[in-house]
Amino acid sequence: MRRRTLLMALPLTAVLASCGVTSRAGKSSSGGASAGASNGGFEVTDIVGRKVAFDAQPKNIVLSESRHVYSLAFLNKANPVDKVVAWGEDLQKAAPDFYEKIVAVSPKAAELPTIGSIAKDGLPIETLVQYKPDVFVMTLDVYNSAKEKGYLEKLDGQQIKYVVTDFRRDPVKNTVPSVTLMGDLFDKRKEAEAFVSFYKKQVDPIVEKAMSLTTKPTTFLWRSPGVNDPGATYSTANLGAIVTATGGTNIADSLLSGEEGVLTPEQVIASNPQNIIATGGEWQQQKIKDTAQTSYVHLGYKADEASAKASLEQLKNQPGYDQIQAFVDGHVYGVYHQFYDAPYNFIAYLTFAKWQNPEAFSDIDPDAVWKDFHEQYMPWKAEGVFFTSI
Repeated sequence: MRRRTLLMALPLTAVLASCGVTSRAGKSSSGGASAGASNGGFEVTDIVGRKVAFDAQPKNIVLSESRHVYSLAFLNKANPVDKVVAWGEDLQKAAPDFYEKIVAVSPKAAELPTIGSIAKDGLPIETLVQYKPDVFVMTLDVYNSAKEKGYLEKLDGQQIKYVVTDFRRDPVKNTVPSVTLMGDLFDKRKEAEAFVSFYKKQVDPIVEKAMSLTTKPTTFLWRSPGVNDPGATYSTANLGAIVTATGGTNIADSLLSGEEGVLTPEQVIASNPQNIIATGGEWQQQKIKDTAQTSYVHLGYKADEASAKASLEQLKNQPGYDQIQAFVDGHVYGVYHQFYDAPYNFIAYLTFAKWQNPEAFSDIDPDAVWKDFHEQYMPWKAEGVFFTSI
């Protein structure tokens, strides 16, 4: 069964002024940066506050992670990998269903050279130089690794410009400026503005209403069961931050000292969360963890309702979890894992809000939003299952 969803109108006001992306003249990235680019130069501010000036619109762009194409899919529906000369190989492994969609639209994607990981010393500066990049786009995680390993000095030594995006560490703060930044780099400013306006139309009312809620039920965000150790989760980062922003109490916040980690079975069972939200994907090729007592949750473009629900039901096979209140009440939910690292996290806001506080958010229709988002923004129609429940 296909998922259905709702698109709302797109007013754009002072949103982009807060995104940190400006032209050299100091104008917003809507009309201002476009004008700057047409005159040959523009300046951006990335999510770590670095100002980077360009004399002309970049033509050769290297992506540290191929998952940057999540943004490019709606920024350039006709040719998402236009201007990309090399990219990481993470998308191919983490979301093969999405990768297949991209290749179907842009066959060039299958032929793009892949680069290694800076964190694993797999990207010699000489390799990067050979692609003659006008800009190297890094995620915040890659940037932190590059800083730790002295790779930033190598980039500076070769006069390679670089910018930093983030959808993973702090999606609440960094999703909008990251999309806007990508729009500037790929000369797709109007498309970025349209998405930002749509995104804020979905997300802002939820966050505002959630702040006024007096009851905030407890939730355990189960990070990729089967593929990760049982109890893997996020606290204040990533989808964990969205649990809180949408009116829930993330049990990991009081149990973990860092942004992510693993809760013991005893901690989860003792916390007895009212809701469990598990992440899943198209992970047939992924190795199941030796410590896991369950398989993965099947979600994505190739999933159907039967397989998605069955894979969610089997999570109660984790010893002791079947006694948790969420399983007793049937408040166990599944969401596509890749929303944790993509601008599509607006669906996490919609579903998390509705799941955690169904009465307060009874008017939300995530199915309709997801379907209409595809129809108006994506190169393909919505299909498969990206969120489900038991």
